[in-house]
Amino acid sequence: MLLLANTLWLITGIGDTLTGIEIIDLPPLTWLGSFVVTSTIAWVLVLHIDGLYKERRTLNNQLMYDHLTQALSRSFMEVKLNEAIFQIQSSAKNRLAVCIFDVDNFKNINDSYGHSSGDVLLKNITEIVKRHLSPSDYVARLGGDEFVILFSDYHSALKASDIVEQIRQTIASTVFKAKAHTFSTTCSFGIVNILSEEDLAEDPAHDILSTADEALYTAKSLGKNTIKSIGYHD
Repeated sequence: MLLLANTLWLITGIGDTLTGIEIIDLPPLTWLGSFVVTSTIAWVLVLHIDGLYKERRTLNNQLMYDHLTQALSRSFMEVKLNEAIFQIQSSAKNRLAVCIFDVDNFKNINDSYGHSSGDVLLKNITEIVKRHLSPSDYVARLGGDEFVILFSDYHSALKASDIVEQIRQTIASTVFKAKAHTFSTTCSFGIVNILSEEDLAEDPAHDILSTADEALYTAKSLGKNTIKSIGYHD
């Protein structure tokens, strides 16, 4: 509207000058100066609004994604997990599986090859996991070298153990490269399966993650590079 008004103002000012008939009772320098000032203000407002949108998009990305791996952030994964829990509570056909995993001997990789190599490894592992997931499933970084996979789709939750086994095998058979270093690694996985609403406790999101974490430590105690899959109350 400001630009439209200024354009009209400019046209009338030009008409004043060319015809000598004063449409607006202002001297030419006055309307020209006002036009410039108002246009400048309008342009500054446009730039400011555009900057606010960019800042909002940046903030949303920071809240939704881990800055290193571009997996989901922990807080956004909790949102997705609660959405999946709501779905299982509202449908008898729904099923849910959650997997927590981490890198075996990750500290040794950092100590031997440097933290930058560890960062490259985490990025590559995230990409491997994403390639095995359906669009309705999610991977998030909990912190350090620990990740969580949410199988929120009924069909992928049924096949969660098979999908995780494919991920385990792919990671174990991959040679990772970071700068001048090449190395291999393995991961250990703990899976918890939610079969119905009856499996959910009073604080389901916290309890599901805790149970999956316990399954992960069981997998570690079995020798690492392995999977421990349990039912929610096993």
